[in-house]
Amino acid sequence: MNIVYLTASDAAGYTGLSESYLAKLRMGTEPQTGPRYIRVGLRTIRYRREDLDAWMQSKFCGDATATGT
Repeated sequence: MNIVYLTASDAAGYTGLSESYLAKLRMGTEPQTGPRYIRVGLRTIRYRREDLDAWMQSKFCGDATATGT
């Protein structure tokens, strides 16, 4: 399996969320929890695409037919 790491900017584009909202989720200033991320050094953040997909999947609301399962 090929692991894909995305920058915060790329992750924002991939999820359709703003980069600042993802930062707020990382800081814990929002009531929701954000996707898992990797901190490389003091300021460098990376997201695995599979973690973003899993987090987005966990956000489905409504009946099971809406999730495609």
